[in-house]
Amino acid sequence: MSSEIDKNINESTQEVKPVEEIIEVQETPQSASQGISLSGIYQAFKDVHEASRATSQAEKDLKALQATLKADTETLEHRRHIDANFDQIIFEQTTIVEQGVVSQGKIVEITKENKEKKSKLQEELEALEAQNKRSLAPLIERNDEAQAKLDEAARHLAHCKRTEQNSRQNLENLISQRNKQSKSLNASITTSEEAIRKLKNETLDRSAELTNRDKLDLREKITIEQNRLAEFKQNLHRIELSAQKNIEEAQQTIEVEAARLEKTRVHHDEIKKDAELKLKRLEEQSEQCRLAEEAIQKQIDDIDAYQKTLDDHNGEIQKAIEEAKDLINEAHDIHENPEKTQQLALTILKNEALLEQQEITHAELQAYEDELRRTTRTSRISTLAGILVIVLIIVLVIVGISMGWFS
Repeated sequence: MSSEIDKNINESTQEVKPVEEIIEVQETPQSASQGISLSGIYQAFKDVHEASRATSQAEKDLKALQATLKADTETLEHRRHIDANFDQIIFEQTTIVEQGVVSQGKIVEITKENKEKKSKLQEELEALEAQNKRSLAPLIERNDEAQAKLDEAARHLAHCKRTEQNSRQNLENLISQRNKQSKSLNASITTSEEAIRKLKNETLDRSAELTNRDKLDLREKITIEQNRLAEFKQNLHRIELSAQKNIEEAQQTIEVEAARLEKTRVHHDEIKKDAELKLKRLEEQSEQCRLAEEAIQKQIDDIDAYQKTLDDHNGEIQKAIEEAKDLINEAHDIHENPEKTQQLALTILKNEALLEQQEITHAELQAYEDELRRTTRTSRISTLAGILVIVLIIVLVIVGISMGWFS
């Protein structure tokens, strides 16, 4: 603020050129009856352009001076306010600094306490984690052993189930095989008995016309078929006896495997129950350890959150102290340098007078530009119309040539 004030005070006041230096006296344009020369037309456009540029520059200078005057006025009011309330400002800002320093001192003490508490809690947490790890190690080991036994028991149970199922499947196969063989032999027996019956009937029916040789052949065929029938019956009896023995052995095997399976299932269920119990104990103990560790960790997190609040508050206090010191320095600078305030007041008075001159100059330039535009409007419009006519003629000629109008 101080450097900006010095800059405003040391700036030289703007010099306003008399309007006569800006406005070049132009000759009155010739009347239409006397004709308009090309140099006159060019001069008319040039005069309007120069007048417009002079008016625009004057407007910019006027706005710049108005902005400077406004800023200087606000600065002067600020300096007078500071000087008028110097003692109160020094007292208030000094109080802010002193109270801020005291608060920062308390924050430093609390921060130190927080660091000590956090360090102690972290040590407790590390010790608790180590203790929990030691206390959970036996439970984890027993749980792993129980799970290994359970896996082995599950594999043994699955093996017993497969063995029992295989025994039942073997019994079904033996029964199916016996039935197939019995069915085949019974069919052969039926066929053989039917053949013997036919041979005997033939012997009886044709006994009168059969020769001794024929009868001998028939008896021989009957004997052969009877022997075959006896062999079939013997095989059937033998197969049934053998199959029955195998079936009984298979049934005994099923009973043995079923008993073994049930015993294995009971053993598996006991091991499973024990494993579930050990797992439950491990989970309960792990949960207790976790909750105890989280309780300490929460205290650490609370300290961190509190410390962050303190750090933020300390930053706000430091900012307030710095702002108060800046205000104190500014107040001393203004109070101890009244000549700068006086110089600024004089500069404002000069600029106010200069502003009135620039307003008059701007108004005169604007009036001159308006008058010049009015007096040269006819020549400028005529020139533009002439140019437009020439352009239209050129366009028509080009179009005529391209369309073949002149061929």
